[in-house]
Amino acid sequence: MIKQFETERFDLVKTDRVRISGHRFGHNKQAEMDVWIDKSDSGERFLSQIIFEGKTYVVRKEVFTTRCYILREKATGRYYFLDKNDCGFWLHTESFFGARNFSGDESVKIQRWITDAAQYQ
Repeated sequence: MIKQFETERFDLVKTDRVRISGHRFGHNKQAEMDVWIDKSDSGERFLSQIIFEGKTYVVRKEVFTTRCYILREKATGRYYFLDKNDCGFWLHTESFFGARNFSGDESVKIQRWITDAAQYQ
């Protein structure tokens, strides 16, 4: 079964940085988490940092990719993170644990959706 990207489920966020409230980590702890896109000659990647009780944790660095996009789920307001590399697109949840890959025709569909969404922002 081919995985399909649900374009109607998300909005493309026109920013390179978001703050997520109520991020769960550790043993039933909730904190804020900043997620932003780092751009360099190596490509783009997501960076994230947890802020808990006024303290900031170490910055977590994802792998470099070709492009990164921040999405927001329409129904819940939750953030998702989409990156593109030579294997297609990868959709990550706000925890960055596990990702769904979309390649081939789905990759073309996602790129068309991104291009269209960027035109209307």
